[in-house]
Order: sequence, then C-alpha cells, then structure tokens
Amino acid sequence: MKNYLVLLFVAAAVAGMTSCKSNEANYRAAYDRTVERQREMEGVDEATFARIEAERTANTAVVGGDSVRMVVNRVNIVDAATADLKPYGVVVGEYKQLFNARSFRDRLKKEGHQSYVVKDSESNYYVIAEGFDSPVEAADFMKDIPNRIKMKIPIPKPWILSLPNR
Repeated sequence: MKNYLVLLFVAAAVAGMTSCKSNEANYRAAYDRTVERQREMEGVDEATFARIEAERTANTAVVGGDSVRMVVNRVNIVDAATADLKPYGVVVGEYKQLFNARSFRDRLKKEGHQSYVVKDSESNYYVIAEGFDSPVEAADFMKDIPNRIKMKIPIPKPWILSLPNR
C-alpha cells in the first residue's frame, strides 16, 4: 500500500510538470485580459484610456537625432537658489529620502559637477548632475556620461528633466 501511494504521488507530480507548458503567448493573453478587466472596472472609456496611455509613453523625445527619455515635470529646487535651476537637467539619481539625494549630490560636487537636488509634488528627490539651457546640450552630456561621471550611477539610465514653461 505504501509503495502504491509513493508511485501514485510520483506519477501525479510528473503529470503536473509536463501538462502545464506556459509560453509567451499565454502570458500575453492573460495580461491583455487582466488589463481589459481593469479598464472595465474603472469605468474608463476608450478615448480617455488612449489619452492616458499616450501621456505615459510620451516621455521620449528626439534630441539631436537621438531618442532620449525626457520628462516634463514641475519641481522645486532643494538647498539652492531658484536661479540655479536650469530648464533642462540630466537626472542621475532618484531617491525617496532627501538624505540619500544630498549625499549623492555632494559626491558629484566633489567630482566638479554643478549638481543639485530637486523635489517633485510626490516627494521624489532627483539628483541633477548638470543643468542646461537647451535639450541638445543635455543630450550631449548624457551621451558622454561614462567619461564625465566616474562613480557608479544609481539608476539604470539617466534621463532629462524638462521644466514646464514658467
């Protein structure tokens, strides 16, 4: 009887492992169904959903022939004069704690960068390595970041913060 139960358990385990073969198409179909259900539950019509989706993906701009991530956001400068805030800043650090943002900013300043910290309305702190007057200057700085900033950057890919028209 004991051997029979062990054999039955092994057979069930093998059958369970071989019968459920997931692939990318199955995952994608499940994801699409979930997104559709969420939209239906939220009561968002197609036009509104399309607008929201367009705004979410609109964070890419072509600058100097290259596609770069550029986010337009209102921010307040921390620990500096408002005059120091340039219209385009290269973000190299994102933090939830001001202490960590200041620490990374200070390390950048020791390397000779004109870095500063800004805060958005959701209390996210962004460390700007350098501020620029044009997006082309900011994009050029981003292209050469490995040669300009010697320390490891805590975000996977730097991006440009663009201030809305004042």
